[in-house]
Amino acid sequence: KNYLFLLLLCIVGYSCRYDNLNEVNPSPASPCASVVPDTVSFSKNIAPLLSNSCATPGCHSGSYPPVNLNLESANSYAQLSKPGGNYINTVNPTQSVLYKCLVATYSRMPPTEKLDDCELELITRWMQQNAKNN
Repeated sequence: KNYLFLLLLCIVGYSCRYDNLNEVNPSPASPCASVVPDTVSFSKNIAPLLSNSCATPGCHSGSYPPVNLNLESANSYAQLSKPGGNYINTVNPTQSVLYKCLVATYSRMPPTEKLDDCELELITRWMQQNAKNN
């Protein structure tokens, strides 16, 4: 009988301790929650980011951009979504060419300044939302 009582006491004690830990240490919200909207807009969120970070002089702009990829606002959606480019992967965004280039350690894009985690989350969420031209 003493063993049974001790076992029940341990189970109750453990479950109370577990509940209290969750109350004291709730899972933190995403640090990007205030920056990344629930619905990502290509024209409002993605195009300006690409224009400011990628379509800079000597990079993905002008008549002859690297890898024939012009990311100026007027061209970026058509360029990223062209058939066979694999720049966008709505099923697995982290396997897209766009994402891989942005996080690569060698020949990372943009070459001068890495996008921050919230900007990467913005692009990833846009692809998860079917990469609409909205």
